[in-house]
Amino acid sequence: MREWWIAAHYELLKYSRMRSVLIILIGLPLVLILLLGSAFDTEIKPAKVALFIADQGEMSASMDTFWNDEAISHYIKVLPANSNKEIQDWLREGIADYGVHIPAGFSERLLAGEAANWLTYSGRYEEKNIAADAVVNGYLGQLNLQLAVVETLGPDALETFKETISEAKTIVPPISTYNLGAGDNQSFGKTTSLQYYSAAYLIMFLLYGGMTAAIALLNQRENGTLQRMYAISGSFRSIVFGIIVGAVLLAALQAVIIVAFTAYVYGVDWGNHFMWITLICLLTTAAGAGLAITIASIARTVKTTQSLFGIIVFSMTFLSGGMITGIERLVGGANKFTINHWANESLRAIMSHSDTSNVWREIGVLSLIALVLTIIAVIRLPKVVKQHA
Repeated sequence: MREWWIAAHYELLKYSRMRSVLIILIGLPLVLILLLGSAFDTEIKPAKVALFIADQGEMSASMDTFWNDEAISHYIKVLPANSNKEIQDWLREGIADYGVHIPAGFSERLLAGEAANWLTYSGRYEEKNIAADAVVNGYLGQLNLQLAVVETLGPDALETFKETISEAKTIVPPISTYNLGAGDNQSFGKTTSLQYYSAAYLIMFLLYGGMTAAIALLNQRENGTLQRMYAISGSFRSIVFGIIVGAVLLAALQAVIIVAFTAYVYGVDWGNHFMWITLICLLTTAAGAGLAITIASIARTVKTTQSLFGIIVFSMTFLSGGMITGIERLVGGANKFTINHWANESLRAIMSHSDTSNVWREIGVLSLIALVLTIIAVIRLPKVVKQHA
């Protein structure tokens, strides 16, 4: 017990002094998640609309209902202003994305059949202006349409128009959003782009974290350290196990930092089942370590192991859709033969709050893969730690 804990402790101490390794295993995935998650983000951010209502006529109830309706909350976030000047100040300072001033007497002019409009102010972001214009014009368009009906039918329809318009409920603007030109291959399913790439690159770099166990064993064998440890009175197996545990603890630290950073800085929703996420990360690390040790038993050198393992992990990440979304539809089911697929699917199911039975199915397959690779690694381990095995 004491031997493997001391070996694990010194492995962690060694990794803490290897800044380049820490940057690659922890810093690089955070950068990739931010870049790809932001580049492919199609989620609509509500436009902040500075609103000043000077009109207190018969239409005020209808307008209050309109601006407070949940149907437009996905596109509009209302910031109540106290004056027209305050709207313009907020737009200039970037506090608001768009401005609306409903002038006094709007209700009277509208119900009298006169032309009535709101004063609108565009902000600095075109996409925000388009969303806000669609909401405002949708509401005003419906009012002007009914006004045109009154003018066409004559004065007799005016009273009916007043009763209808004063009791009008919110008119939902017909806004639909699509990722034009991308097709189905760019769909992130029930997750956002940030969630999608957070899961993909967490798993990819946890696999690389598992590789550090095999690299540490190969380095110590080539340096003769393992041979000297074999001669001491302590348990050689415990020391080797401690070196592997040190790599697993590094991967655990890596997972904690990536999940915590993306959750609190990037705003990624990882769901509510953190024990399941912990289990998935441990299984992925075990599978990565098992695969790396198996490759190291064949390659026998650090450089060859790194090259082969890097190619395999890169290929698995690509086939599982970690680089190009939707690629799994084009590879004929080859993605299901990768570690990444089962780990990613289980994480995304947790993120999207899917049925727990689906999560356990994915975790079950991942557990089986990790178990098989671990058994193979234990059988092949002497080829890694012994000089002439």
